[in-house]
Amino acid sequence: MNLKRNWNWLGLCLLLTSAVFGEEFDPSSVRSPGCQPGTFSCGYIPSSKEIQDSIPLKRDFNSFEELPKAIDLSSQMPPVGNQGRQNSCVAWATGYAIKSYLLKNKGQAPEYDPPFAGGKGKFVFSPAFIYNQQNGGEDKGLYYYKTMEFLKSNGAAPWSSMPYSDKDYLTQPSQSSKKEALKYKIKSFSRLNYKNPDEIKRVLAGKNVVMVGMIIDDAFYKLKGSTIYDENGGQSYGGHAMTIVGYDDQKKSKSGKKGAFKLQNSWGTNWGDKGFGWVSYSMLAKVSQETYAIIDEPPTQSTPILNTIPTKKPILPPDEIKVSKGEFDSKIILTWKNQDLAVAYLIQRKDESEFYDLAYSDKPSFIDVNVSLNSTYVYRLVSIGTEEVSDVSFDVEGFTSAEPNPNGSIGQVVGLTGLVYVSGTLPNVDLSWSELDGASGYTIARADSSLKWKNIGTSKTSHFIDPSPKIGESNYYRVSAIVQLKQAGVWSDAAVIDVADQNLLPNQVTHLTATNGDFSNKIILNWNAAPGAKIYYLYRFDERAEPSGQFEISGTTFTDTDQSIQNGDQFLYTIISANDLGYAEPSEVVFGKTDPSLTKRAGGVTLNPPKLLTSNPIGKDKLVTLKWDSVKDSFEYYIYRKHLKGKGKVGKLEFVASVEGKKNSYSETFPGNGGDLFLYTVRSKSEFGAESKDSNFVSIFWNEPKTQVKKRAISLEELPSSFVGTWTSMYWNPKSGPQTVEIEIVGNGQVFSARLKLNDKDVRQFSGTWTPGSQTIKTNGFLFEISKSLEGNSLAQFQSVKDFENGVELSFTKEK
Repeated sequence: MNLKRNWNWLGLCLLLTSAVFGEEFDPSSVRSPGCQPGTFSCGYIPSSKEIQDSIPLKRDFNSFEELPKAIDLSSQMPPVGNQGRQNSCVAWATGYAIKSYLLKNKGQAPEYDPPFAGGKGKFVFSPAFIYNQQNGGEDKGLYYYKTMEFLKSNGAAPWSSMPYSDKDYLTQPSQSSKKEALKYKIKSFSRLNYKNPDEIKRVLAGKNVVMVGMIIDDAFYKLKGSTIYDENGGQSYGGHAMTIVGYDDQKKSKSGKKGAFKLQNSWGTNWGDKGFGWVSYSMLAKVSQETYAIIDEPPTQSTPILNTIPTKKPILPPDEIKVSKGEFDSKIILTWKNQDLAVAYLIQRKDESEFYDLAYSDKPSFIDVNVSLNSTYVYRLVSIGTEEVSDVSFDVEGFTSAEPNPNGSIGQVVGLTGLVYVSGTLPNVDLSWSELDGASGYTIARADSSLKWKNIGTSKTSHFIDPSPKIGESNYYRVSAIVQLKQAGVWSDAAVIDVADQNLLPNQVTHLTATNGDFSNKIILNWNAAPGAKIYYLYRFDERAEPSGQFEISGTTFTDTDQSIQNGDQFLYTIISANDLGYAEPSEVVFGKTDPSLTKRAGGVTLNPPKLLTSNPIGKDKLVTLKWDSVKDSFEYYIYRKHLKGKGKVGKLEFVASVEGKKNSYSETFPGNGGDLFLYTVRSKSEFGAESKDSNFVSIFWNEPKTQVKKRAISLEELPSSFVGTWTSMYWNPKSGPQTVEIEIVGNGQVFSARLKLNDKDVRQFSGTWTPGSQTIKTNGFLFEISKSLEGNSLAQFQSVKDFENGVELSFTKEK
């Protein structure tokens, strides 16, 4: 009896033990033979710095909107799967996780039905379709950028048309599977700055998810439950691809760091918390190598639908601000992206605790010469439009050098943008960027999807037209400054322009214009033809933003004579290009109106406004001089101006003077004081007709010259403790795999020394002088900056270091 009871207890114990061990995650179950220290072939292959720099950063989100404290999209994701011992994690992240999520999120799938969960696989995508076609017959993993280009060209196939097996990386899809996949192509992709958690959080807050590639180690394999991955542990194995599906600002790791991202893995439900895991913001910045967001093709519709009512675009504060840091001893140069609606910019500088108005600029750059040697300055900027001003930009820091240095680096071109349109029968790409002080010209380079760059021309201005972009492909562009006939500075961030054909969705319409009171009974609209477009849908809205008309047009002009517009009210228009595959995004909006009073005026005509109104910089004589192109049949010109008043308010337009029609210039003494800004415009008028619309506005200001630079007292402040200590990071060497990077910083007064180690071996010693007040230390080949977005982290850039790609930037965490 007792013997029987003992056997029962033993069986129960074995059963419970088996159950417990059955829930344990076995790392070897998801490691391929090559996923081990030394070979580092785990499935995700990080792209080189040159490749990553060629992919444009995502910049189209509003970074001034407040973010939610937490987002969790895990419940909306497809069920967690298991890649097994195959290096297909990139295909699992991009195809199975993200493409399946986007399909259901668009309302095109009723449910997730993966076969491993008993489904038929019609509404989830096959990792095998993506992986087997790209791996070249070897189970060595994939690059993210090549996979996303594959998805743009080939799409993704449902699991049901090409089932996945971790034992088979060679079988190729059938022709029917390839054809079906073309219905599920992605539209585009954007690179995210993984060192700034807010950029990833904004994508998640927009109900999209993010692909990430990380260096993984033993500690990551052992992650369990709600534990946050926050420290390296054990050996590094290689790169692994996953999906970021959420974040929580309030989560705190064992080391005390706040904020973590939620990951969906492809290692089955025994890993982490049922297949999900958490990684701190700080750790992700340290071990991540790439993050991207996918923009999916919109669902096919019989007619385009405007999901949101178009509105007038607000004026935004300057962004992409670059500031010189120790490049010069007697000046600091600021450059930023030109804002579409800005006619001038206000530069503010911080004096101890408060900002004050320093100067105005009529272009997206400024040189501050009211500086001292070895001093730090903090700036912020405001965009000024004809009707309103923007919020202030984020604060930026610059500093001067401790020793005389008049010949610093010219810096990086910023603000590169492009518009595509048809000129004649062929597409053109119109590029523009912010002018760089000191540049005598610019070199323009282009690459296709292979990301191999070729110089295609030069320009003496901040403008260039590419008359022969590749059609039906993505065209990548970048720009660098020329000084004394030689290329100088670094290349700009890349911009990508897709040039459509009939096999792609058409391009967005550009250069839409509408007459504004030119006629009593009609509004004429014109636009440039969009590549790939067969037809256009024009939408009209009244002043209350209510739909007022929809028109289908085959050409690039339309005359609106509807009775409802002939009351003089203002109407808003936007246009959508279309072809057999679908529709582009709506164009920028324009406003148009009629002027019923024109029919009541006796004789005369209303002329076009003057073009190319320009102004001069205000000198010691304080003389304002305006010039413009003459308007045929103009009897006289009227000069108007408005004053920018306190707290950024733009005043009302006031009449200043009239000029006889045979003249095309006007001069007056500057009407204000130092620190004032005025906006001027000119109208033409026939002898008996009405005044024209306003010309373009120009800004005129007087930055009162400083009689003497305020010399700052010599600071005895020592290098802050926030710099001092040991900092660690991870770097992926394209030839030898993951490397542990260590920087040990010590200070002696304002002098610093930074010792760089790679895999515990001394590589280089840097030394220099800290500029008091700065959050950055800099010397030849080394720049180290305390992170603004991550407490306890820093960013370091390296130049001309043998073991690093030139210009590489890494995120470091401070060791305790």
